[in-house]
Amino acid sequence: VVLIREQILAEIHPDRLVSQHELASAYLKNNQVEKAVTLLEQVLLKKLALADNHPDRLASQHELAMAYLANGHVEKAVYLIKQVVEIEEQTLAKDHPDRLSSQHELARAYNADGQVEEAASILEQVLQIREQTLAENHADRLASQQVLAGVYEADGQVEKAVSILEQVVQIQEQTLAEGHPDRLCSEHNLATYLWRLGRREAALQMLKHVVEVRKETLDDTQPKKDKF
Repeated sequence: VVLIREQILAEIHPDRLVSQHELASAYLKNNQVEKAVTLLEQVLLKKLALADNHPDRLASQHELAMAYLANGHVEKAVYLIKQVVEIEEQTLAKDHPDRLSSQHELARAYNADGQVEEAASILEQVLQIREQTLAENHADRLASQQVLAGVYEADGQVEKAVSILEQVVQIQEQTLAEGHPDRLCSEHNLATYLWRLGRREAALQMLKHVVEVRKETLDDTQPKKDKF
């Protein structure tokens, strides 16, 4: 689709830009981060002709910031997503999903940049709203809880981190398969935090469980050898 539209549509045609944006998003989800960054930079350059509060321009800025963060360009990510948040705070309601998503990503970028207090402050606000508007097992609510737990841990507030992550793990144990990557990641992080708190037995038990499940999952995905 992208190749066809690049041949028949002008560079700034909305449909062509949408296809390129979607392709870049697919690259990012597939961990082809450099391809995502290159394509999103091209798309955003063409969208600069739009008003700074235009949803399409903001969406590409948001996506490019996420790609920068994934690629380790933290300062670029902070700069870009901060612009998006400032505009959306002026134009969107506090509980608008786009605004909350951008604030969530800004907090992640701040955390990666070592600005832990700023990250915690934003995430606390985001989580407060998401707890009021989303079910406890909603992916966005759980994502904010996971990131906030990580921020608390980085700030030395390990007990707070454990308290939040225990809630996340409890919900994921009810809603996700045992080998689901998100569940295993949460359990692994919780075990790490428990170890820091001196709860060694609980930490070791959980880590042992994670290792066993991951081993089983890897074994299941390996090609079976013929037996002679």
